[in-house]
Amino acid sequence: MSFLQPIALFGILLAAAPLIIHLLNLLRHRRESWAAMRFLVEAKERSSRMSKIRRWLTLLVRMLIIALLVILLARPISSGNQSLLDLAAKEPEVLMLILDRSSSMRKKSENSSKTLLQHGLEEFDRFTKSWPESKLVVMETLWAEPIFLDTVDTLYTEEMEEIVGPTDSGAILPETINRALVWLDEADVAQAEILIVSDFQRPSWQVNQNSEMLQSINETINEKQGLWKLKFLQMKPGKSFNYSLTCKSYSEETDSFFPTLQILGNKKGQEKLALKIRINGIQFPMESEFTYPSTTWTPTIPLAGQPRTGWISISLPEDSFPEDNEYFFTYGNQSMLKVGISCEDPQAKKCIIAACSLNPEKVFLTENLFTNRQEELIKHELLVIQGEVPQESQGWVDQFLFDGGVVIFFPSEESKNKIFTFQKWGDYKILSEDDFCSVREWIRNEGVFANTANGKELPLSHLKIQKRIIPLEGQPLAFYTDGNNFLTRKIHGRGVLYSFSTLPNKAWSSLDEGFVLVPALQRIIEECERKTNFQIMECGDNHSRKLQSVLAITGEKRDKPAINAGIYQHLGNLVAVNRPADESTYDQLENNQLRQLISSEYASWSDAQTANSSFQRAEIWNFFLVCMILFLLFEGALSLPPKSFNRRVPFQ
Repeated sequence: MSFLQPIALFGILLAAAPLIIHLLNLLRHRRESWAAMRFLVEAKERSSRMSKIRRWLTLLVRMLIIALLVILLARPISSGNQSLLDLAAKEPEVLMLILDRSSSMRKKSENSSKTLLQHGLEEFDRFTKSWPESKLVVMETLWAEPIFLDTVDTLYTEEMEEIVGPTDSGAILPETINRALVWLDEADVAQAEILIVSDFQRPSWQVNQNSEMLQSINETINEKQGLWKLKFLQMKPGKSFNYSLTCKSYSEETDSFFPTLQILGNKKGQEKLALKIRINGIQFPMESEFTYPSTTWTPTIPLAGQPRTGWISISLPEDSFPEDNEYFFTYGNQSMLKVGISCEDPQAKKCIIAACSLNPEKVFLTENLFTNRQEELIKHELLVIQGEVPQESQGWVDQFLFDGGVVIFFPSEESKNKIFTFQKWGDYKILSEDDFCSVREWIRNEGVFANTANGKELPLSHLKIQKRIIPLEGQPLAFYTDGNNFLTRKIHGRGVLYSFSTLPNKAWSSLDEGFVLVPALQRIIEECERKTNFQIMECGDNHSRKLQSVLAITGEKRDKPAINAGIYQHLGNLVAVNRPADESTYDQLENNQLRQLISSEYASWSDAQTANSSFQRAEIWNFFLVCMILFLLFEGALSLPPKSFNRRVPFQ
């Protein structure tokens, strides 16, 4: 419980007035001896005990009545997560909205025609009514910068559309929440109420990858002892049938384009879908069979007679959520993948360069990576690092990963017990030639060590390892016979870090023979091409946010790559920007899954209901008014004279 007029609580001191008056009245009376009073002694002794109880009870009730009247004037309020006796709560200095602007928030709200995003803004509007004097701050998931609001009505102005409007981007909510807490700390905000509005879509939280950050958020809130409070509000979309379209990979030849598409749907059964394909704006019909819950489809799109460079879009039939029905491509102007290499070990460097140079028409290599200027470093999509990272470059590599880059890390003897911000290394172990380590198990059905197209396994079990340093962080992709990691894959921000435990050097292992190293590096390169190729990017990623002075070819002229999917022209080249593939998932987190990580008593969880705020505070004056009336009635009853009983006294 808190109060809208807490200054009125000083009136509690007036509750002592009946007691003071009573004590003053006692001082006014003096005892005088009177002979006739001796006949009343017997009666006084019989009634004095009950009279004292009535007097003190009446005095106590009068004091409570005044206290209740003061509390009533202070306008007590309460919310669902506050106890009735929480008198320490004050007007928060800042009310902050952390808004999930991911594409899935454009879906219609449950039992409402409004989108989840619109509903969330309305919830924040209601949330602010109880604290009219607090400052209003918004931090959303795309730009993740604090925006001050003059009034809550500012949210609905045209100027705020780019800040709180719908997007085709993804979101990483733990990162945004952490940035918000850091900003509150740097701004020396003493007390804050923080409302997190999200649909709790699993990819927006990435719990496994961000468990440490979520735990840090939990610890930060606990340290504030209730001065900062988190309120998680889950927005629930309506349940209606929907199809979505994503791309797994693509290839192109002189006269044909071959995208491998995945169609997801929540409508059970089998159905024939009528798709629309546009090539440079000219529309062609095409059909595809769909079988619940997903279908992979690879159409052949003819390019004969088309310009040398151009664009393609593929659209599903319109359904309840048309924003995820279209995918965009460009053809004919794909750039080379830029790979930066830094290796201390000469033999390892030779093997790595050879493995990365198999497709010179697709891959551009930069050697001696850290001797280049930083503005040159940021142009790479893939880094291969063996050995130490210079101190002045560690922050840049960390940011490179966080922004969506891919890094392959090989250790050196100096890496033992070394801790980088993106990887921790275990002990350094040397074995004899007769007592080498071998790989026992690995993931064969997908990824770096997947079986070849004809079903053959990579010869990992034939590797002999004499030296190794175990990477401690990331998902293991292959294990040694003793259970330690041979190779790990770690998600760091939007990027991916692969960490090998040994080197392609005869003194370390037989990895230099190439039968495992070459296909592994080539598959990582292919993954990197699919993920970070400049011509196909995702809304909200590092590349799309940096694109400026672009011309929208599809959609509206004011569209921006960081916000809207489509085809854009940038410096004479065509660029395709699409929704993140993760935004097409139907998987949502339950409240209790996040509560296990953010278990603070100062964090509360609720499901939003249409037109009702789960966190709306209400004045509870009526409770204290009823209590005061009851005490007044009780005091009145105590003030009535006691019933007299006629007693016969013998006539003397």
